[in-house]
Order: sequence, then structure tokens, then C-alpha cells
Amino acid sequence: MLRELIYLTVGATKKLDKIVEGFIEEGKKEVEDKGLVDIGKEHLSKRKEQIKNIVGDDIKKLADELGLATKEDIEEIKTLLRGKKKEG
Repeated sequence: MLRELIYLTVGATKKLDKIVEGFIEEGKKEVEDKGLVDIGKEHLSKRKEQIKNIVGDDIKKLADELGLATKEDIEEIKTLLRGKKKEG
């Protein structure tokens, strides 16, 4: 499992590097047309969501492949355990 997490981290890092390089190139073109502050504000919100989605999707995919428990699974187990304590 640790090996898979390391592979995920390396893969996500490489993917993010490519994305950031693309952002930089795109940003260089826009600097000629707009002010830096405006560009920074626009890109910050766009890129934050894009990166969050990319990394989140990779982590969810790996968790599914490894059969890791979700938050919902854990809450269901807690509920079941609470019910057992009351009965016992």
C-alpha cells in the first residue's frame, strides 16, 4: 500500500508539473495584455479548482483500487458499533 501511495505521489507531482508549465506559458501570453494583479486573481481561483479536481480524482481512484474505506464507510461502522454497545 505504501508503494502505491508513493507511486501516486510521484505521478501526481509529474502531472502537476506539466499543468504548471502550461499555466506559466499561458500566463506569459496574457501578461502582455493585462496587469499582473488581475491575471493573478483570475488564475488563482481557476487553477486552485483544477488542481484540486485532478489530485482528488487520482486519490479517489487509488483508494477505490486499494479498497480503502470511505468517510461514509467509517461512519456506518461507527453507527453499527454504537448500536452494538447499546444492546450489550
